[in-house]
Amino acid sequence: MTVSLDLFSTSQTKRKFPKRKGVKSDRKIYDECLNNAPYFAYQIDGKKWGVVQGCCNDWNCPRCGQQRAREEYERIVVGARELGEKNPLFMMTITCLGKEMSLEEAEANYLVWTNRLLSRIRVSAKRANKVWSYASVTERQERLHPHSHYLTTYCPDDVIFIAKGKPKTYCTSGEVFPAKHDTLQSFTFERACVECGLGRQYDISRLESVEGASRYVAKYLFKETVFQTVWPKGWRRVRYSQNWPKLPDLKGNAMILLTALDWLALAKKAVRVITKNDGTREVVERALRGHDVIIQ
Repeated sequence: MTVSLDLFSTSQTKRKFPKRKGVKSDRKIYDECLNNAPYFAYQIDGKKWGVVQGCCNDWNCPRCGQQRAREEYERIVVGARELGEKNPLFMMTITCLGKEMSLEEAEANYLVWTNRLLSRIRVSAKRANKVWSYASVTERQERLHPHSHYLTTYCPDDVIFIAKGKPKTYCTSGEVFPAKHDTLQSFTFERACVECGLGRQYDISRLESVEGASRYVAKYLFKETVFQTVWPKGWRRVRYSQNWPKLPDLKGNAMILLTALDWLALAKKAVRVITKNDGTREVVERALRGHDVIIQ
């Protein structure tokens, strides 16, 4: 069973700027870090340098949360492309128990339950001499309980194909319902979810397009609820297996701008400084006032 995904409709392309009472536009707050991340200078060419504010990596920061999401998105896309060259890829969704579970209990134990399941899958894959690699994004359902979407090389051995509209059965409850889309059914995976403390509802699909698959998972990074919802301390919204490919380190001539001496060092190296927004330009103009540097 395969799922075809639209490469051009699964990722966010426009940034939304919420309106606040008495404020004409909140666009500027998306250009400034709420946690005062330091600025960095990087060499563009010769004596032309650029200055940008660093990323605080806080999901709740309007600016850096979006930047963090874009970086995670890139790693998911690059990793899926690399792994997909030699391995089939699958989409897997897991969730909490139903309405009988309180939000407090779900938040307190969700990571414990998912860790149990992931450890169980890892052992199973190792015994079968299979590749076990994943990237996951966790978000909240409408009821606020967490659930996770996985892009993975793992697929249970006992899966059977269930076409859209055909009956799908929960082995732990005996409930039968029509499948909402073409999917794969696995009784061993369902039992593993339940035994590890998670809900019996799950979804597994094989993906035909590596590029579409990675974008399908990554789109959850850009949902408004990811940035607007309050999450427990230490909550891991994006997770990777240890062997999920990492992005290559970018090499370049750069310097951090923390003190007046750092800015002075930049003034000695640069003839022209390029900035990307008005907020950064204001900071650069104040710091380099009196120096013979062109600021754009």
